[in-house]
Amino acid sequence: MKSQQDLIQEVKDLRGQLQDTQDTLEAIREGAVDALVVSGSSGEKVFTLADADRPYRLLLEEMSEGALTITPEGVILFSNQRFAEMVKLPLNKVLGGTIYNWVSPTNRGSLQSFLLEGIPKKRRMEFTLLSKGGGKAPIYISANKLNVGGATDIYCLVITDLTEEKQIEEMAAAKQAALVALKSANHLEKSLEESIKSIAYTVESRDEYTAGHMKRVGQLAAAIAKELGLPEDTIHGIELASTIHDVGKIAIPVEILTKPGKLSKVEYMLVQTHVEAGYDIIKNIQFPWPIADMIYQHHERMDGSGYPRGLKGEEILFGSRIIAIADVIESMSTHRPYRFVVGIDAALEEIRQHRTTLYDTQATDACLKLFHEQKFSFV
Repeated sequence: MKSQQDLIQEVKDLRGQLQDTQDTLEAIREGAVDALVVSGSSGEKVFTLADADRPYRLLLEEMSEGALTITPEGVILFSNQRFAEMVKLPLNKVLGGTIYNWVSPTNRGSLQSFLLEGIPKKRRMEFTLLSKGGGKAPIYISANKLNVGGATDIYCLVITDLTEEKQIEEMAAAKQAALVALKSANHLEKSLEESIKSIAYTVESRDEYTAGHMKRVGQLAAAIAKELGLPEDTIHGIELASTIHDVGKIAIPVEILTKPGKLSKVEYMLVQTHVEAGYDIIKNIQFPWPIADMIYQHHERMDGSGYPRGLKGEEILFGSRIIAIADVIESMSTHRPYRFVVGIDAALEEIRQHRTTLYDTQATDACLKLFHEQKFSFV
């Protein structure tokens, strides 16, 4: 049984070997190694590296990176197990081969120039490593020229696999690109929204009686959607569609929009075309919500009595059903040139009476709750 003193000495020796290994690896990377002594061990070549001032010992086969020593012609004199794993071959199949077999054909000229021009200066260069089965991996090679007591020059190479590093770089680049794209998309979306709202403002400015109508419809529609527990993104889409739902009125003569008294049948039919005109204005703008369709359908009714296509029930987008209610409430509670203000109570009674027949049941109930229990009011 070993004494405590012997065990302590063994631990010190192992620590010394580990330190030698780390020092030598750093020496290889920094180009500080200038000698290579070959000593045989069970038929395998094990190399010990040293310089004039400080001894460096290294069992190259224990390195976590690929390690080779090669002749000027690229013949592999020594390979550690890690390099063999990188090219997916048994170690004995690597020894005696050439390093040029394991780099991409497009890299071979660069590697040759690298070895010739990069020595004795410390050099590091990226290449593509080939492996059995056609695999490819990004690597960099650190090379140093070793003088072996007057013998033929030998090169020591350290091969580092960059696969994980490249993956991290690609992920970081992809994330950055996504953030830039998102920022750009958000900016574009905001720009589109502001442009459409500007058009809506232009439409409203033509008619003093309906100024602010679309904005108020947007407020109420968003409040109804929120009361129904819809997702924030869906609420935003409904609010946007609401604030421009009458954008098609820009195609209606202002004389008709501001005409006092009852409209003729022809004039009323012309006003009804505003939903199609609005759809045509918005349909080619790429929003993440069906804005154009919600505008197109906001005068449809649950029983099919609406316009322009007489859609029924579930055929009508839920957002359009919400906008329809908000539109009726706002219109009836404000003054129009063709009638005096009816008032909010009458407007609420209108949707209550025609709940299910003309207006969506859930949206109607949510609207009534907003006014009766939560005291909603237009800003």
